[in-house]
Formats: sequence, structure tokens, C-alpha cells
Amino acid sequence: MSFYTALTGLNGSQADISATSNNIANVATTGYKRSRAEFGDIFATSPLQNSSSSIGSGTILKGIKQQFTQGNIASSLNALDLAISGQGFFALKPSATSNQTVFTRNGAFSVNNDRFIVDSSGQFVLALPVSADGSVEGSTIDDAKALKLALESGEAKATENMQLAVNLNSSSQVFEDYDIASFRQDDPSTYTASTSITIFDNLGKPVIATVYFIKTQVASGDNNTHKYQTVFVVDGNVIEPALSEALDTSGEALYIDRFGQLVKESEVPKIAVKSISSPLYYLDDLNTPLPSSAASVTGTSVEGAFEEVGDTITIVTDPLKYNSTYDANTDNAKTFWGKDFLTVRVDDEGGDKAFTSVDIRPGSYTAETLASEVERAINNALSDDKKVSLDPVKDGSFSIKFNQINADDEVVALNAISVNLLTDTFVTSDIFTSGISNEATPNLSRDEFLAHAQLRVNDALNRAAVSADETSGSASTLGVSTKLFARNIGSSISTIHNDTEVFDFEYYKNASDPTTVDTTNALNKKHLLYSYYNASPELKVFDNKINVAANASGYTVVNDSSGLKVYLQGNDASDLDKDDSTTWPTKVTLAGRFTDTSGTNNTSFGETKLDGREFTVSSVAEDTDGYKYLLLSTTDTDTVNITDTDIQVLHTEATDVEAFFEGGTNVFDGSTSHFGSNKIVLRETFKHSYKNTDVINESRGWKGGVASEETGSSAAISTNNTIDVALDGGSATTVTITIDANKTNSQIADEIENDINFALTGSDAVTVEWTGTEYKIMSNTGTSSGSITLSNPGSGLASLNLMDNSNKSASSSWIGNDTSTLANATGKKFTVTTGTNDNMTVQVGSGTATEITIAAGTYTSNANLVTAINTALSNASIAATAIWTGSAYAFKDSGNVGNITISSVDASLDTHMKISANYGAGNSSGGAASTGYGGIFSNFKSSLSAGDLNSIGLHGTASTYAAESVGTITTDWVNEKKPPLKIAYDVENQKFTFEGDGSIIGPSQSSKFFSFSVFGPSTTTNSIGLKSSANAPTSLVGGGEKLSTESVIFKGTNVSTNQAYGVTVSYNSNLNKFTINSATTGEKILADGAVGVTETTTASNIEVGRLAITAGVATASDAGIGGSNALLGLGTATAVASTASGTARGLASQPAVLNGKTSNEDLSKEFFLSSASQENIFLMNVDGISSPVVVPEGTYTGATLAAALQLRINQMESTTGKTVNGVKVAYDLDNNRLTFTTGTTGPKSQMFVSGASRLGLDDLDVASGSTPVIFDLPSSAAQIDGKNAYVNADTEIVTVAPEDMFDPSDATVKAYTRVFLKPGELTFDTKGGLVSPTQRVEYKGDFPADIETGKDALSIDLDLSFADSTQLASPFSVTSVSQDGQTVGRLDGLDIDASGLVRANYTNGDNVALGRLVISNFNNQNGLKQIGNATYVETSVSGTAIVGEAGADGFGTILSGSLERSNVDITEELVSLITAQRNFQANAKSIETNSTITQAIINIRS
Repeated sequence: MSFYTALTGLNGSQADISATSNNIANVATTGYKRSRAEFGDIFATSPLQNSSSSIGSGTILKGIKQQFTQGNIASSLNALDLAISGQGFFALKPSATSNQTVFTRNGAFSVNNDRFIVDSSGQFVLALPVSADGSVEGSTIDDAKALKLALESGEAKATENMQLAVNLNSSSQVFEDYDIASFRQDDPSTYTASTSITIFDNLGKPVIATVYFIKTQVASGDNNTHKYQTVFVVDGNVIEPALSEALDTSGEALYIDRFGQLVKESEVPKIAVKSISSPLYYLDDLNTPLPSSAASVTGTSVEGAFEEVGDTITIVTDPLKYNSTYDANTDNAKTFWGKDFLTVRVDDEGGDKAFTSVDIRPGSYTAETLASEVERAINNALSDDKKVSLDPVKDGSFSIKFNQINADDEVVALNAISVNLLTDTFVTSDIFTSGISNEATPNLSRDEFLAHAQLRVNDALNRAAVSADETSGSASTLGVSTKLFARNIGSSISTIHNDTEVFDFEYYKNASDPTTVDTTNALNKKHLLYSYYNASPELKVFDNKINVAANASGYTVVNDSSGLKVYLQGNDASDLDKDDSTTWPTKVTLAGRFTDTSGTNNTSFGETKLDGREFTVSSVAEDTDGYKYLLLSTTDTDTVNITDTDIQVLHTEATDVEAFFEGGTNVFDGSTSHFGSNKIVLRETFKHSYKNTDVINESRGWKGGVASEETGSSAAISTNNTIDVALDGGSATTVTITIDANKTNSQIADEIENDINFALTGSDAVTVEWTGTEYKIMSNTGTSSGSITLSNPGSGLASLNLMDNSNKSASSSWIGNDTSTLANATGKKFTVTTGTNDNMTVQVGSGTATEITIAAGTYTSNANLVTAINTALSNASIAATAIWTGSAYAFKDSGNVGNITISSVDASLDTHMKISANYGAGNSSGGAASTGYGGIFSNFKSSLSAGDLNSIGLHGTASTYAAESVGTITTDWVNEKKPPLKIAYDVENQKFTFEGDGSIIGPSQSSKFFSFSVFGPSTTTNSIGLKSSANAPTSLVGGGEKLSTESVIFKGTNVSTNQAYGVTVSYNSNLNKFTINSATTGEKILADGAVGVTETTTASNIEVGRLAITAGVATASDAGIGGSNALLGLGTATAVASTASGTARGLASQPAVLNGKTSNEDLSKEFFLSSASQENIFLMNVDGISSPVVVPEGTYTGATLAAALQLRINQMESTTGKTVNGVKVAYDLDNNRLTFTTGTTGPKSQMFVSGASRLGLDDLDVASGSTPVIFDLPSSAAQIDGKNAYVNADTEIVTVAPEDMFDPSDATVKAYTRVFLKPGELTFDTKGGLVSPTQRVEYKGDFPADIETGKDALSIDLDLSFADSTQLASPFSVTSVSQDGQTVGRLDGLDIDASGLVRANYTNGDNVALGRLVISNFNNQNGLKQIGNATYVETSVSGTAIVGEAGADGFGTILSGSLERSNVDITEELVSLITAQRNFQANAKSIETNSTITQAIINIRS
């Protein structure tokens, strides 16, 4: 048994050695798979036998199995050497007719004589049939066919399509201004790159086609594309490309509307016409976009106003300054009238709206800042702003309550001061002709309201301190009793007075004790100047004046190379020491009657260049003749010699009295507009406790007649010296007046006062004052009942003229104006010349007016001249006496005849004497009871000839102003130029504010106001934001603290009846021209007449003119015309006959639209906005104007919040006065969000909102408007040889316009037309990608044979595509090229890809798909039966072949030019062989041992 066992082992070892030897033998066999012998043990036992004691019977060969692991892949040069990388077998047929299929991994194939692909045994390789593109058309072995190669392919075919993809070097040279004429095929310097390809003509004959590339444009800021011109040359002939339509990225044809806007053909409105015939438009020629334009008006060149960069002009709106403007006098090239500056009508295509007249603000402007101001003014005038509407009940008044610190440092509330807004001011008087109180609901612009309210506040504070009649007031309580001053205001100046005037007046001032009135020596002479220099009225008050005098040559004013010399009169200049500059005034102003036009080059010199003008004093000097003069600084070079004598030199501007025109640009805090009454205000700057009526009452008494000057040599009065005096209406007392000799007038007044007081009461009952012209006796009672009556004077008192002959009959002296004192010195004498200045006419009572003649001569004193006059009176038998009062000449009746009248005074005589009515001279009204001084200001007289206070609104009649007040006088404490309580408007927070000036009424001042409140009359907040008294806020006084009202919504009438938003004004400094642009862009476009226009739009339109202006007042005109605006260059030569208007182009500009985010809350339902969390605050920026917008805390819906925001946004305003207008805020229900739309349009229109996140208003971006881009089609149309080019219906270029052609200028036609590419041009973007052409371009040409050169005829008709071409920073290269022409092709090779697709290559370029190699696999590869040559057949054990595609799941890929070697590992096989050999030897040894044992047993048994 053991022998058999060993024998089975020996047989097994033999089989193992055989399998290994076979593997080693096939190590080089292609596709061979190594075999492995597999064994099993033999074990035999009976069922009853114990297995644990059984012994096996050896081994048995179970089978030889193939190992189908991947063999190594080796490369070859034969395309038909195929290897499968991965699972699978090639399928073959043993013969063409065999039904058997065999399988192999041996891919060593070849082609047999019949052009079939076979293996080395001649078996046919199977492939599944495929379509032309390689798609498999079968899926089973039965569908597979033997693969056969065709020797030829195709027919001769002309090239119809050519594809060329190249890379053009981006750094190539640019051929600027490229001209095809410069191109030469044989000169590489004339082109950038070229490449050639063989194509086939219409006969199939191969020819060489060359494409040349010429770089013509590099991308830049103006055009961000690179361009190349191509030249296509075939067999030396240039083939011109056909016209190609421009396409979009999807390949659809592009059309343009009449503005050059591109639209896909499918998107052209159906109602519109797609025009085929049109001017030739190249897409590249639409590369200069223009923004749609607004209608505009450009003025003619401005001359004179802005000659140099930075030049400024002045705008005035004060009617009193009108004559200083260019509009009144074209010599004034630097000052212009700002009221009714221009008229505009904007975006009113039909002309239905009225013109709006626009005012601009006064100030100094450069051309650029003027453009900004005009832009602001126009937009504000056309805004949607509303006025302040006053409800008489709720808004007609408000109250101010001050809280004061008392002596115990406690804060106590004072009584409220009521401010009545329904009382007129000069602001409302101009607006409401019947008075503001008669208006049901007065409407005022915001500035008008502020000016009116400030004036009413000022008046209320004044009258709270001192009532209008000065009988009551709380000045002490208010702490202003020491801050009182007199304010005198005249009547409105209806016509501008165009002469400089000087008026002398008396000013009462108790400087030594401002708390009381003391009439002794309290009158001061002042001089009110009304200057008309440069036709611009100006007011000043001076302390001093000097009359001029003629020099030895008779000249009063001389202008020569040394300067301007003004010669001075008499003792007026005695205080000016030529050797002591401290005595000189720093500045002086000249005023006079300049009539002399004689001399050299001095016509009107005095009137235009001296009168009313201020000069700086260079020195005081004397000429060689000893005449004193002022040398004044001037740049005038005219040689001037003026003989006029009615000239005065004013100097030392008063510090205690000022004059100004009421109003101005500072009526309220922050005002930039002018509000004025055309009234003169004469006001003290000196503060005191007494009132104007106190001065009047304290000076009530008796006014004596004119009296002679006494200089200390008077005669004594001691006889016939009694007079009856009645005090304060009491009985008369006889008083003896004794005057010692050698007294002055003031000393005489003192003695009269002492004698009367001693006789009456022995106390200070009266005051006697020498006024400079007469003696005044005043009751010291200090009330309106104070009076003095004189009667029965003794003859010894005649020199005092206390009664002015009133004891005889009603007669009065004649008193002249103050004049110069004469002296016996050069320049201080007065010369009377016969026939020149020696006559005057004197009339006494009703007697005959008689001319007297004064003796010629030089008079060295006023008394000497009086003596000469009295001689002349005596010679003429006139009962009158001339006297010199010390300051004025006077005439008094010496014969009880009647009043004296002086007239017809020779001009130069009158200039000195000032004795005619021209100088305010008149009856003295002396010798009568007096109501006292005319107040703090009194006794106004003209200092220049023919001066009339009425002309400047200072009194009603000329007959009464001499000794009375010249207007309405009040005692005030509020400085209107710096009011203690200012009202203003906070544009950022849309609130009115009140601010107390701590430097005037603060705790450290006499008022000691700590804080204040302002409240309305209603129990609720009124329309100007004032709460009730119970809820009124309080603000501190001073420290910049302001009391703010609640935010205000203006609900009055519209500021403008016509709204337009976003007008722009610009200035071109190169052309010196202003341009005014409409608020919108675009022209009238019919619905669907242009891309994006779905409804008919109106044209942008603007018309600009100006009303005729006369004396600052505009003449109404519905046409908005009549005047000219030289500053803007509109109608500078003549009045504008029609409005200037501009024409717009293009499409309507669009507003900025900002959409909020969709809210997480449903905003259609009510929600609450809390002020505590600041949810009611919205940060806005509209067109550059930033402001927080605050809506009241409360409950809203999306719609009501939108409405509240819209109201407040449209009240936004910048600090420069630019306003927000036309903003729309809406609630978008569908998207549950708020939307904001600007009223302006275009790219400068911007909208930004930041609000609560719950409202969807957080983290939003800025939205901007836009102006559509258009192209100028007429200038964009192509030309050929200077002729307009057109495209006809056959897409042919012609130079004669086809009929029914697209006309871009015809706005009535809804037409669109095609746009084309420039022939032969390639366009690349900045990334190097090809932009156009994206389609194939047709090239067609026919060329006859050329016998001389031997060229055959050539006919080409092909389409060329440059798709996939690039322009990158790398050398020129051809990345792909193909064409579809060919000749008959011969088999030239095979291509087999990884999927097993077999393609045959032919010499004509054909690449024919022959089939896809069958790849099979099996569920059990070891079940295959090997039949030799690495070939297998399927068995029932292997299963049916599974057919798949190489590379698919479960199938390997095919490698062409490769073979799979056997998977035998020779080393492993040798090791296996050694192992098998040892096993064999061991089994042989076992047999030998068994034999020995067996023999031994046999031997034993035997």
C-alpha cells in the first residue's frame, strides 16, 4: 500500500514538472497565460473503520488551471499590434465562414491579402460596425464582422469649409493707420504673421492658401480690444471676404436701433420694422459710445466779467444797489443783479408750463462758483418744496420764557414774552398787500418765515423792555435798563437817490452819566453821509467835517502826479497840523456837488471818482502859497483841477451812532438771501438808561430866537432886564436877568439859568443852554407837562433875542446851516467877487423880495462878512439884520414886519454861508414854547446844496424835518445785527432752533438769564414744531446750546408750480461760456422705437430767458423773455426776442432705485418703531446730500412709513443750500420691502439708505442712476472712397442709397437694422479670447488662367472659421487647422484608440471609422478551453462571452502599437521546477524504501 502511495506522489511530481516546463517553454509566447497543476489527496476508509487510525493513499492530479493575470506590455511599431490593458479577450473567427468564435489575448495582428485584419493563424479579427462618427451600431458577437480595410476613400471635392485656429503673439508690433495698399505677400515687414494650408479648388485640385495677420490695434482705455486684419491669399490671389453680420454669443444676428443699441433679432419688437437696406454700419465703428444728452442752452462768450482764471464778480439783490450793476449801467462790468436772474422752463416739450423766474443769492463768485449757485437756484426754484403754512390759531404766536438767576442765586421764571407772528414786518408787507393778519392761512417760504420770525422776536423783546409809547416796560426786570438806545427809522425809499448827500444833525448823549438826562451841553453835532459812490448807496455817520476852499489858482481839488490834493476851508482844518501826523485823520470821505468839468481830462471826474468815495490820508501839507491841503492816496492818473466849492471832507467815523439800511443778508442766523425794507436806520451804539421821551420831556421849554456869537467881549446887561417866566403852566414870575460884561454865549446861558432858578424856586427848576444859534430855557420837570413861557422882555435883553420879536407880532428869524469859521490866514478867508458871488434875495414878511449886493472884498472873519451884509441890507432899505451865531449865519426881523425868507443866493456864496433852503436853512421858529429836542436825534439839515431828506426816506415833508425827528423813533435794546435770541433752521434735523447769546443775556450779563423755553399757544405741537407750555423743552443760554423744536413738515403751498429735478450748470473756462442742461436726457421716442422703450417718451427740453428789469423790478412776461443776461451770455447785445432752448439726443436718463431687502416681518401689517432703539432714524444720502431722517415714534405699516419717509427725505438740504427733491418712497407688497427712487436721473443721481435690519434696510449698497449710452449713427456709417456705403437687401455693399432704407434720423419710424463686422478683421478681448467673427466667413473668387505665368484658372468658394484662435503672450502658432476639400485618398495608415475604434487614414485626409474591436470577457475565465496559440474557446464552465467596449467597466483598454507578453515569471518557474524535482526525488526514495522493506518482509517470510 505504501508503495502505491509513493507512486502517486511520483506521478504528481511528474505532472507538476510538466506544467512548469510548459510555462517555461511559453515564456516568450504573446498573450500566453501560465498554467498551474493543482492536486488533491487520496483517502479511502470504510464506514465502520475508525478514521483516526486510517492512513491516506497518496495524491491525485485534479487539473491544470490557467493564470489570467496581466502580462507585461511591450511597445512595437506596428499599429496592429494590440494589447489589452485590463480584463478581456479579442474575438476572432477561424475562417470567414466559420460560426465558431475564439478568444485570445494575443494581439499580434496583421492584414492578409484580402485586406482583412487577422492573427498569426489567419483567424479574422472581429469588430462591431460603427457609424461615420464612430458610434457603435451593434452589441453582440453575432453583430460583429471581420474587419476589412479599403484601399481608397472619397471623391475629389472642393474645399467648402476651412477652420484655422492660431495663437497670435500679444506683444507683436502694431501697424497703426494700416492701409491694405502697404501689404505685400513677399515682405514679412508688412504683416505680423502668416500660415499656409493646402485646400482644393472647385475642381478638387490642391492649391496653397495663406492667411496673413496684421495687428492694427492694441487694447487701450478707449477701446479694450485687440484687432488684426487678415488677408486670405490662394495661389497668389487675394480673396476678399463677404460681408458678415455681427452675432451675439449664441450665434443670433444682432440688430441696432436708431441709437446704435444692439438687440438680438429675436428681441426686435414685433411691431417694429426690421430694415434690410440701410447705411453700412460696422460693429467696430460703434466703439465710441456717447451718453445720451440733455437739452442745453449755451450762452455766448462772456466778455469782461471773467477775463482771467479766478476773477470774481459780485451779485447783489438789494434794490438800493441796483444802479451799481451791469444791468443798470454797462460800465459796471463786475457787479450784476441777482433778482429775476433768469427764467427757465424745463422738460416741457409742449410749452404748457409757465416760465419760472429764478433769483440767485448775493455774494462774490468766480465763474465756477457762479455756475454752482445758478444750478442750486434753478433746482430750488423748480423744487417740490413747500412753504410754511401758519394756522392763525395754533401758529399765529409763540411765547418765550426766560429763567433768571436772582440775587440769591436762585433760578426764577420771568413772565413769558409773546411773539405775534400775525403782525407785519417789512418781510410780510412785501408779500401780503392787505397784511398778514388778513390772510386765512399765511404761506411763507422757509427763509421768509425765519426772517419774519426773527424780526418779530426782536420787536417782542424790545417792547417787553420798553413799550412803543415808552410809558411802560420791564427793562429792569429783564436786566437791560442800562442797554437802551434810540433807533430811528425812515420810510421806504421808493426811488434810488443818485446823489451823495450829507445831513447834519444833533445827537443827544449824556456820556458822563448814561443813567439820566442832563440837557446841559449834551448835544453833539453829527454828520450822516449817504454815499452814492459807484452807484451803490452806503451810509455812515461822522463826527467831523471840513469844508473845502480854493487855492491861489481857484482850485479846490487837484489831482496830479503827486496825488489827490483837497484844499481845506477856514478854521475847520485848524486842528490838522501838517507836522504832526497824530492830528491827521486816517481816512476821509469826500462829498459834494461836483459840476466843474473844466480843466484837463476831468469830465465827470469829481462826480464819478470822488463823490462819496473814501480815501486814505497820506499827509497834511501846504502849498507854496500857504494853502493847507489833504494829500490823499489814489491810483487815478487823470490830471484834474476842480473849482467846485460845495464839497466837504468827512472824517472820524462815529463810534456812538451808526446808520444802515434796514435788513440785509443777516436778518436771521444762517440767512443767505437779502431781505430789506429800503429804509434808513439811524441808531445809537452808545447804551444808556434814559429813553427818547426822557430826552424830549427833559428839554421841554422855550426856544429863543437866533442870537449873535459872543466870544468874551459882550456888553453887560443891567437895565431894562426883566422878563416874565411861567414854569410848567404856572403863573408868570418876573425875573431880573443880569449879565456881566465880557461873557461868552455859554456863560451868558449860565447866568440866565441862575437868575431864573433863583427867582422861581430857588432850586434847579430850569436849565438854560446855548445851542450854538439860540438860547433854550428848559423845564427840569422831566415829564410831558414840563413847559416854559416867556413874556414881556425888557429892552435890555434884546441882544439875547429870547422872544424873537414875538412880543410885537408873529415873526421869525431865518437860520442857516452850520458853516466854516473864517480867519485872517491863508485858506481861511472868504473872497466876494463882483458879479460872481455877491448877491442874494431877502424878503421880510409879505414885502418885496429884494436882491442885495455884498461889497467885493476878502473877509477875514464871519463878523466882517455880516457887517458887509448888513450894509447891503441897509442900502436896500430892508428891515432885517444879519448875525453870526458862532456856527451859522442868520437874519432876524428888525422892524416887526414878518418872517424873513432868503433865496436866490449866488452858489459860491451859498456854499460858504449855507443860508438858502438848499442847505436846510429856514425860519428858526424861535421865540416860542418848545416841545423840546426832537428826541435823541434832532435838527436835521442838509450840508450840501439842495439836499433833501425826503429823497432818502427820512421824512414826509421838507418843511418839517429841520427840527423834528426824521422818522419813527423807538427806544430799543436788541441789536438787530446781533440779536440776543436767534431763530434758525437746522437743515440736518429739519427743526427750527432758538439760541440765546450768552455774551448779551447770559448769566454773567446784567440780564442773568440762565435758560429759556419757547412754546406755542396750542396744547399740541404746532406746525412749526413748538410744543405746549407744559411740554416745552428748555435750553441753557450761551455755550452754543440751542433749543430745538420738533421736526417740521412743511405743508403749505408749493414753492414752485413747476417741478423739474436735476438741472445742471457748467462753465467752460476755455470758451468762457456757461451751459445750462435740462434735468433729463433723451428725445421723443415712440413706443418700441428703440431698445427698452415700451412707452412713448417725451423729449428733454430746456428754455432759458430773462424778464425785462427796470430799476430792479421785473416786468412779467408769459414768454419768460424781455431782458438779457450778460453774465451768462444770454442776449447780451439786445433784449432776448425768444427763449433760447436746446435739443437733446438719445434716451431718457434713469433715476437711482434702491431696493431694501425683503423684511422678515410682514410690513403690510402694523408695526411699532421705537425711538429708544433708534428704529425711527434712517441715515440717508441722496445725490451727495447726507442727513439723518427721523420719523416720529409710533405705529406704521409699510405704506404709511414710506409716506412719512418721503415727506422728510424731500426736505433734506445741504449746508450750501442744495435741496433734495422728487424722491419717491414706496412699499413693495409683492417683495415685502421698501423702495427708494431719486427724483433726479443720470449717473450723478445716487441713493443710500441705512435703517433698521427688521425693515430690510441694513447693509445696503449705494444705488446710482444712469444715462443710456448711444452711438451717433450718421457719423458711424462706413464710407468707400469718400462715398457713403450702404447694404442692400442682398447684403451687398453699394454706394447708392437703396429705397426704403433705414434712416436713423427719422424719429417717426420704428425701425431696426443689421450691423456687420469689418471684412477680414479679427477682434480679441483683453484675455486673449476671440470676440469676432464667431461664425464662418465666406471667401469667394474666380480668377482666369494666366497664359504668361502658366497659372491655371482658379475658382474658390469656401467658408473660413477662426474659432478657437487666441492672442496670448506666446509665439505665433497654429493650434488647429482643417478643411473639408479633398482628392481621392489612398490608404495611408490606421489609428486604433483605447476604445478599440479602428480608423483608416487616407492620403486625402479622410479618416474613416471601420469598426470597434470586439472585447469579450467571461464569468469564469478558467472555464475556457485552450486550443493553442494563446487561443481559447468558451465552454459551459466558462459561460457565454460577455461583449463590451474597451475601457468600459469590467473591460480593459486597448493599446495600439503594443503587445502583451506572457505572464510567466521565469524565476518563479525555475524555483517551482526545483521544488517539483525534489518532490520527485523524495517520492522515488519512498518507493525505494518501500521496496527494501517489502523485500525484507518477503525475505523474513520466506
